[in-house]
Amino acid sequence: MPLRRSLVLLLPLLAIGCAGAGQKDPPSPLALRLGTALEGADPSADSLILRMDAFERMAQREDAAIGFAAGGRHAGAPRLGPAASGAAEAAGQVLMPGFTALGDYAHGLAQLAGGAPIEPRSGPAGALLSRAAEDGLQAVRRTSGTVPPEPVRVAGLAGIAALSDLPDRMAATPGATVPAMVAEAAPHLSAVTALLRAVIGSERGYGTRGALRARREGLDAVQTRFLAAVAADRRLGPGERYTIFRSVAEQRDDDPAQGSFSALIDLLGTLEAAHAALAAGAPDAAQKIAAFEAAVARLGAMAEAARRG
Repeated sequence: MPLRRSLVLLLPLLAIGCAGAGQKDPPSPLALRLGTALEGADPSADSLILRMDAFERMAQREDAAIGFAAGGRHAGAPRLGPAASGAAEAAGQVLMPGFTALGDYAHGLAQLAGGAPIEPRSGPAGALLSRAAEDGLQAVRRTSGTVPPEPVRVAGLAGIAALSDLPDRMAATPGATVPAMVAEAAPHLSAVTALLRAVIGSERGYGTRGALRARREGLDAVQTRFLAAVAADRRLGPGERYTIFRSVAEQRDDDPAQGSFSALIDLLGTLEAAHAALAAGAPDAAQKIAAFEAAVARLGAMAEAARRG
């Protein structure tokens, strides 16, 4: 075959090959929505955890103040200084690394699903997040007595490291695709959500939210007894009783929404369902992702209300 004719025949093939090499997977709208929503959930979760910790510290200070006031001249000198950390802070030591890992994964997923290259992470390595969560589990055990089952603990800690590092691994993988990233993340995401649910308490009265419920009920009882003593003290005039009551009532304004932990549980449940539907290509994936987006919006509204409070 003459050289010129062979070149003419090869040119279309070369053009096809070059075009194929430059092609990218089309954007994946559902994965983009899921990644964007999950990335936005991270700061809202952190904000609510900090708010619940502030409430618990306030409750400790109020217990001490009322005990000192009710004790009269027989009361010992109160212990001054910052309130000790409690169940909410301990839970945050697990939840925050967990949500950071979920956010790392979400950021990479949103980039890949939107057709952009995955940028290298700037945060701590997954192993550091996992180690921080493991230390947090010890604090959770001390403060609320919550101990996740061993398989849940092991898989959850491994999942935190894996999810956080997944975007970097996918960035280094030639031809990485959204379905491949979602499939690799699926078992780790389920493991992380299971661990976080165990720390929070999947049912009312259990886990960290059970400890905070007991703290809230204890504060109610202490304040009720104190106000009853104030009402019975005839040395106090109406103005003094009014001022004391207002002071106690204003303390309760600092109580965060009692549904904060329930909102986090709902978020984790809708996340797991939406991600599983996306991984399976289920026909109701869009519906489940919409439910997750709604849960993220509710969490954001609660976080904003807590910040204003």
